[in-house]
Amino acid sequence: MKDILYSNYDIRVDEIYIKNNKHFFFINNNKIYIYECSKEELDKINKLIIITNELYKNIKVSTFIKNKNNTFFTKYNENFIVLVKVNNIENDFDKNDIYKFWNINTNLDNYNIIDEWTKEVDDLENKMIEYNKEFQLIQESINYFIGMAENAIELLNDNKKIINNYNDSIGHKLSYELFNSNSLYDPFNFIKTNKMYDVSNYIKYIFLKNEIDYNEIESFFINGSEYENIFLFCNLLYPNIYFDLVKKILAGEEEESKIKLFINKIKKYNKLLRFCKKIVKNNKNIQLINWFDK
Repeated sequence: MKDILYSNYDIRVDEIYIKNNKHFFFINNNKIYIYECSKEELDKINKLIIITNELYKNIKVSTFIKNKNNTFFTKYNENFIVLVKVNNIENDFDKNDIYKFWNINTNLDNYNIIDEWTKEVDDLENKMIEYNKEFQLIQESINYFIGMAENAIELLNDNKKIINNYNDSIGHKLSYELFNSNSLYDPFNFIKTNKMYDVSNYIKYIFLKNEIDYNEIESFFINGSEYENIFLFCNLLYPNIYFDLVKKILAGEEEESKIKLFINKIKKYNKLLRFCKKIVKNNKNIQLINWFDK
């Protein structure tokens, strides 16, 4: 890879690092990621190049680097590589970061959240069939969280207008451990969705850090439209962070004991859901979901 960088970019590096399955190196204290992509992914990356070039005028998103041939793609074995320079050096997450991506329409394809959620639940259910006495903590908790997910999917299905008409922002597909400013500014995490997608993940993030602010949460609902509130509530119901961790545990990338973080907070999270439900008391479909009311 070092030879590829030198021959195609005139870049000499002493070491290439790997973290979270991502390759990167440093040039003059600038962090640069190496992404490998297939031919089928080039169209999506071209869209990301257009988006980042436009966003960079106002937001210091990470940007793509051209090679010596003045193109962004470099042939690498049967695939291609692209280089992405990190322009935002802040690691700490600031909720104001997510506001910068609100109401920015993009040429990305809509993120079909119902299909993605349904596939994820089906895949996890199929994977758990393979295990008997292994992963007891997951076995004991996963049906509860799958129930949450199925409620979220059903509620979105009953309100499909949200999906069809309200995908008007850049959202971010992030797991809990990557919820930071650098990841928010990484174009490979961009999805086209409703702005409440990021809000829901922010709420989950501060909840897991024990920094929950009910007044702040209420303000998100009060300032949101009817459909944004439904979308926000559905996303709060869907346990994506729990599912992310389960997949890592099953893949041998994390210790199963980490799942206790979610199990131990079930009662507190039910309290949060009850609080949100009261705010949207006029929505009949949400009021029908009552398993956390006790």
